[in-house]
Amino acid sequence: MPGGFITNALECIGTLRVEDAPECWEEYHPKGTNIWSKDAPISSAFHPYNKSDVYECKHCGCKYLRYTECGGYYVDERIRELNINLIT
Repeated sequence: MPGGFITNALECIGTLRVEDAPECWEEYHPKGTNIWSKDAPISSAFHPYNKSDVYECKHCGCKYLRYTECGGYYVDERIRELNINLIT
C-alpha cells in the first residue's frame, strides 16, 4: 500500500475469492513478468488475485484489487489498480 494512499475513500464492491476453492499460491507469468511488473497479467485463478477483493474509489471511480500478504514475520496490505487490458 503506497504511503499516503487514502484507503477510507475505497468501497468494497466485490471479490475474486471462490468459497471452498483449493489453495493456490502459484503466480501466473507466462511472458516472464513478476508480481511487481506493471504489465503482469491478472488471472483470478492464481495468487494473489484469487485472494483479492475488488474496491472502487468513491471520488474517481477507479477500481482496485486489494489483498493482504501474510508472510512469515509480517502482514502487508497490497493494492493494484485494475487494468481490464491485463485480465486473462
